[in-house]
Amino acid sequence: MKKIIKLSPYLFNKLKKFIVNALKKIRQSIRIQLLTTFILCAFLGLLAAKASIPFILNIKQTATIDYSQGMQQINLQAQRAADLAIDENSVETLQQMIESENVKLEMKQRALKVFVTDESGKVLYKTKQMEEQQINVHNKIRNVMDFATNHPLYVYEIPAIEHSAQEFIAFYPLIIEGENLYLFVSGIPEGMVIASSTEGLIPLFIAIAVFTFSFFYITKRKMNQIEELAKGVREIAKGDLSYRIKKKGMDEIALLTENVNHMAEAIMINIEKERRIEKQKNELITNVSHDLRTPLTSIMGYLRLLREGRYDNREQYEEYIKIAFSKSEQLKNLIDDLFEYTKLTNDNIILNQHKVCINELLDQLIEELVPQAEERNLEFEKNFLEERLYASVDSEKIVRVFDNLLMNAIKYSTSGREIKVSVKKQQNSLQICVSNYSEPFTNEELGNLFERFYKKDQSRTSVSEGSGLGLAIAKSIVELHAGEIRANYQEGILQFLILLPISTE
Repeated sequence: MKKIIKLSPYLFNKLKKFIVNALKKIRQSIRIQLLTTFILCAFLGLLAAKASIPFILNIKQTATIDYSQGMQQINLQAQRAADLAIDENSVETLQQMIESENVKLEMKQRALKVFVTDESGKVLYKTKQMEEQQINVHNKIRNVMDFATNHPLYVYEIPAIEHSAQEFIAFYPLIIEGENLYLFVSGIPEGMVIASSTEGLIPLFIAIAVFTFSFFYITKRKMNQIEELAKGVREIAKGDLSYRIKKKGMDEIALLTENVNHMAEAIMINIEKERRIEKQKNELITNVSHDLRTPLTSIMGYLRLLREGRYDNREQYEEYIKIAFSKSEQLKNLIDDLFEYTKLTNDNIILNQHKVCINELLDQLIEELVPQAEERNLEFEKNFLEERLYASVDSEKIVRVFDNLLMNAIKYSTSGREIKVSVKKQQNSLQICVSNYSEPFTNEELGNLFERFYKKDQSRTSVSEGSGLGLAIAKSIVELHAGEIRANYQEGILQFLILLPISTE
């Protein structure tokens, strides 16, 4: 008993888990839901039809009396007596049967009429109910056969037949002590009343009506979900990509709803991306046209002056040539930057990466730029670790990044201050930091620093040779190396941070 009690929680948990899993599978399959709904509605229809029967007024009720079992009992008793008499080859067995039936008659019980005749029809042995002494054997046998033919089941309907049951006679030929005899056993068979009713088609109509109503009611929610899905697809097809279909359930329809929403989201993102690309293309054309026109206009202006001889002396002539050449270099640098940026934004670009010591590379670049820094009354402050720090990079492109950041620091730093450069090792990356004292930057300006052709308003007038592509190129190169670059401004210091994966090879 204790073992059964201990097993009960386990069995309960198993049963609970089975029910939960079954309900989950039903919720996940529309086919199982429909099958379950059909079975439930069919059961409700049958239940309603059964419950409505007592309230139907025009039910046709009939009753019949079945005498077949009573006939079989009489025939069985006659057969047993005949078989016993034949086996013992004695009429005493027949006499005993006749006496037992007489006893039943005296006790007012249902007794059978039993008699035995010879071939001539003379009654040799009989029960008290039998009055005849002589019968026509052939007619008796013919009557027995006619009854068996005309009444095979012996069933009567009530009250159409109100008369009493007909007498049934069982007949068996005997050969006892060398003499041919005939055994007749007759009696009124017992009847069994069988009641039945016919309800007609009303219960069937009720079952169909209940099935139809319950099926439509139970599937109404699912049909509403399908209609909402169809409506959503129509709205999305019209161009409303922001329309989202409400997801309900866990079955295939819910999965289809989720996929349609994902499809609409993906299409909207692609369209927004195409619009953004188109806008960027237009901005690119506008900016390139503007930045190319400015130096080109200057070049054409000075060349026109030279061609027309509008200069006072040789020194002014050489000054005009020098300015035109400077503007030509600025134009070439702009075109080179634009070409470089276009290459970097190509998805098929392949980096020529190899292991490079970053602190040594930076140290070399800083030494090369010291003269330009001193011209602007600036100096570099290095904060490098003694440990050699390596990264797998394309050296040519990463030099472009560092050179761009260092040159920007020289161009836009406050005069008389230092430019700080540091290299630190973090968990799985190297942190390169270039910071300098600068004019104030707003958050919006910091966010736009890495955009193409972006120039701070003050910078556009003070440093005319800038293309506005340097930081965009640096960002593209760093991201191609699976790194990150960002800018911060705090307490008058503009800081650029670069994170590059450490080389473990």
